Amino acid sequence: PAVTRILFTPMDMEVRAYVKGLMTEVGLEIREDAMGNIYGKWQGSDAGLGSVLTGSHCDAIPLAGMYDGTVGVIGALEALAALKRAGFKPRRSLEVVMFTSEEPTRFRLSCVGSRAMAGALAADTLDVKLDENGTSFLEAANAVGYGGESHQAILDATRTPKGSVDFFVELHIEQGPLLEQEYTDIGVVTAIAAPAALEVHFYGEGGHAGAQLMPLR
Repeated sequence: PAVTRILFTPMDMEVRAYVKGLMTEVGLEIREDAMGNIYGKWQGSDAGLGSVLTGSHCDAIPLAGMYDGTVGVIGALEALAALKRAGFKPRRSLEVVMFTSEEPTRFRLSCVGSRAMAGALAADTLDVKLDENGTSFLEAANAVGYGGESHQAILDATRTPKGSVDFFVELHIEQGPLLEQEYTDIGVVTAIAAPAALEVHFYGEGGHAGAQLMPLR
């Protein structure tokens, strides 16, 4: 079945509560940052080492596939639960993250939470982003218990300190047919599409596509 789960709406807040409940069941230490990223940490024996971070997102574009993003969060929690059941004792801390606003649906900006963690998002970018009702990210975040005094304050509070994370891995459903066609359970990504948005301005005279000759355009 298709899923629609837009950032900071009641449906999004329900899934946040559900994920935090699962983190509690697994016995993880939960924290949330100003951006709304949610972390569940299994403390390792050596606090001086950076964490192994894994996870994905649970927000969804309209009529999205039900496993897009969510399998990376729920799967990560089950992996840690299985390690605990097996008696594993990690040296590095293991953390599960649920990223905020991976999808661009509400504010037309993707990977908001992960960009903020990496220090790759500028406040002036967020300042000009409004949803269809004219609500800013700051207003939306503050309304549900996240946020801060400004977009810059949110970003400053969200950025991951250098050295605190050493590795990141994400489990994601394949959004193509190859693994299924080859009867293969899992694959390792070696390359990924890099979407880009361009604004192009054309100058000239408009006309019928067949009759307006190129020198006259």
